[in-house]
Amino acid sequence: MKYSELIEQLNEDEIYTPATIADYAETIGYISGQDPEEVRLVRQRIRIAMGRFSNNHNFPDEGDGFVTLRGQPPTPGWFGWRWISAIHD
Repeated sequence: MKYSELIEQLNEDEIYTPATIADYAETIGYISGQDPEEVRLVRQRIRIAMGRFSNNHNFPDEGDGFVTLRGQPPTPGWFGWRWISAIHD
């Protein structure tokens, strides 16, 4: 998988949504670039890929918990261990 290196770096005991994984990718320098539009597009690609990944690996719809991002309603998320174990399936 294209983002397996990113997923391997997630904290097993933290809950992640596709959006928080994109945030994390930017924080750790996985996403680099000077052009804000390019960074925005890469973040968007990661979010879409992680959303598909969670669906394709049958993550429970109710999530392992909820993540609240500023200005958004609570969103179901899954523990890092679930993301990590799914790339090894």
